[in-house]
Amino acid sequence: MMTPALPAIGIILPSSNRIVERVTRSILAGLPNVDACFARVPYAGHPSDGYDLEPFRRAAAMLAEARPGIILWNATRGALLGFEPDRRLCAAIERDTGIKATTTALATVALLKASGLTRIGLLSQGDDHDAQKLAETFGRQGIDIVAGAHFGISDNYAAAHIPAGLIEQQAEALAVKSKPDAILIWSTNLAGYAPAKALAARLGIPVFDSAAVGIFHALDHLAEAESARCDAASCSLDTDFV
Repeated sequence: MMTPALPAIGIILPSSNRIVERVTRSILAGLPNVDACFARVPYAGHPSDGYDLEPFRRAAAMLAEARPGIILWNATRGALLGFEPDRRLCAAIERDTGIKATTTALATVALLKASGLTRIGLLSQGDDHDAQKLAETFGRQGIDIVAGAHFGISDNYAAAHIPAGLIEQQAEALAVKSKPDAILIWSTNLAGYAPAKALAARLGIPVFDSAAVGIFHALDHLAEAESARCDAASCSLDTDFV
């Protein structure tokens, strides 16, 4: 007799990312009744104002064969693009697969707004131009980047090798400089998840790792969907899941 499949999140990540899978494993270690399935798309080769959709469609189609409850693009590029390309990307994936889609960039805006956190210290991997662009695009979403720091890295693979201690130092400096509502570590290829909890305790404000924000958002959707399914079927949801 076959056992029921575990609920799962499907994750699309950039080809050069070394962090997202690690963060996902860490989070799901405490959720043994949830699976994660992964697919990659090229980091480079996208138009300056959006995405080359074909690799995403192929990745989403392969993930759909594993029947996840949601598909997450766990990357932060959508913020540089102004967020609207991420909405179009999600719509395309949903049309193709019939599965709910979201992105880390969209999840972050939703989280900050829902939490009333609108004055943000932003720590990112890119250069001055990227930092200015991010301040503009977040600003149009009603989120004020009151202070920023960046590592000046254009090689996405290299971002994964920035020491966690250096990320902590930069985050602490942002908190002292601007007294923000929260600190946002803005690259899913920066190793911000491991130090975030201790940083938040020291600083007295939330510290959000972008890779983790996307994963937790996907898990929230999965929990809601499983709860609704169980309500309809008069079953009980395993409390280890939620």
